[in-house]
Amino acid sequence: MSVKVDQIKRTDRKTTEIEVSVEGHIIVRAPLNEPMEKIEELIESKKFWLLRTQQISRAKYINDLHKKYEEGEKFLYLGIERDLKIVDNPEIKLTYHEGTFYLSKYYLKVANKCFIDWYKDRAREYVSDIADRFSQRYNVPYKKAIIKDSFRQWASCSGDGNLNFSWRVILVPPEVISYLVVHELAHINLRNHSSEYWNKVEQMMPDYIKYENLLKEYDHILSIFKNDMGSFDSGKESTSKKKENVKQNKQLEFEI
Repeated sequence: MSVKVDQIKRTDRKTTEIEVSVEGHIIVRAPLNEPMEKIEELIESKKFWLLRTQQISRAKYINDLHKKYEEGEKFLYLGIERDLKIVDNPEIKLTYHEGTFYLSKYYLKVANKCFIDWYKDRAREYVSDIADRFSQRYNVPYKKAIIKDSFRQWASCSGDGNLNFSWRVILVPPEVISYLVVHELAHINLRNHSSEYWNKVEQMMPDYIKYENLLKEYDHILSIFKNDMGSFDSGKESTSKKKENVKQNKQLEFEI
């Protein structure tokens, strides 16, 4: 079985890198003058890993993107898959209790919105609490935590002191959410990724590297409840879009 490469991106870099996107696309990033023969040799050497990783990524992507809202289906919350039960209750749309989601059968047609609204509310409360604790403990004031519908990046820090988060952060483990908060909070006073910046991150979270690496395993989660139209580059916006954001909001985006 051969490996089908979806895209080769040549830039002013020194090494060749192969990436499997959340949709299962295989993308090669290579130096400008790297011979195709060498690129093909690298792809062949990683053939079985690429095919296996592609298969897993596609399965996760399809599973996360297309929810059926059926009894027993699993829904993520704080890094754990929780059971869904359909109940005969016209008064409450969606509730969560002791590890189980309860969805009213009268709201099945708008179940997607019910879940997104519920996740947004939990994310707003959960992230604000973590940000307040770290802000007070390490004397790093911020304006407010804002929950957005971003599926291209986990979080960003704007020039006016706001911390912005995709509501999807509520789907990953608590420790990873804390890392995301710390990462952006450290940008309040240090708008770069210098050694001074990482020292600040380490001060607030000594074992941050563990959770930074763990976050990479949740790339596919950014696609959950995303509109089916179009595709996106795993966590990265286009150059023009970035420039527009910087111009309008002076944001420093946390990208993975």
